[in-house]
Amino acid sequence: MLSLTRILIASDDSVFTRALSSAIESSAQLSITGIYSSGDGLTDTILHEQPDALLIDLMIPGINAFSLLKELHDLPAEQCPAIFVLSSFASPHTVAECDRLGVSFFLRKPVDLQALVELITRYGCVPRRFSSDSQQPSAHDISRRVTQIISSLQLPAHVAGYRYARECILMTLEDPSVADSVTKILYPAVARKYHTTWTSVERDIRNAVEIAWKRSGGRMAGFSSMRRPPNRELILTIADRVRYELHLDNHRELADEA
Repeated sequence: MLSLTRILIASDDSVFTRALSSAIESSAQLSITGIYSSGDGLTDTILHEQPDALLIDLMIPGINAFSLLKELHDLPAEQCPAIFVLSSFASPHTVAECDRLGVSFFLRKPVDLQALVELITRYGCVPRRFSSDSQQPSAHDISRRVTQIISSLQLPAHVAGYRYARECILMTLEDPSVADSVTKILYPAVARKYHTTWTSVERDIRNAVEIAWKRSGGRMAGFSSMRRPPNRELILTIADRVRYELHLDNHRELADEA
């Protein structure tokens, strides 16, 4: 029998929650365990119901969302759901704090509902925490996963932008700081490897994403349908997805502690 991913929704946006509920009900893999329009009693419900995934708006009334996230972060791994945070603002401090507190995905509103459902379906049951006896992913494992994701997004493999995007993502996984300056560090590094210019790297990636955007009808899983994702957003989102799936940060933490 198919095991459903159980989702707890915490948002006071009634229009959004109704639309999301309808989208989830049409999925054969998801179910809603509860909807909260305020934070009252939310912590106790999470501890009692132990949902697979929590979708929470940072501005939900009745509770400090960051305090709740800290409580969840301090729980044993088996009691903590995968956490999807929604927010209409995304300052670097807010995103960094969510990352520190173990948030699985930070999503800026408005979000495309179908893309959100696909994201929860794919990652709602992936354990957020890392087991120390898990084997460290090899470079081949990482490269293969990046290739799988960009292929699933329908980036055309025959164009140069496909190779450049893939290389940018792999470099970002190796050193996240390179994505802080794509035009001064990341694109030039890729350009040197492929004997081209950084402007060609930028242009060709943009062209590949544009083709994928048209192929998918504006429904690239994990991205808003409101606009084609810019190059940097695509690179960072996929890098974060791979880092989360393969627990790369946790492996680095263990290596640092050794």
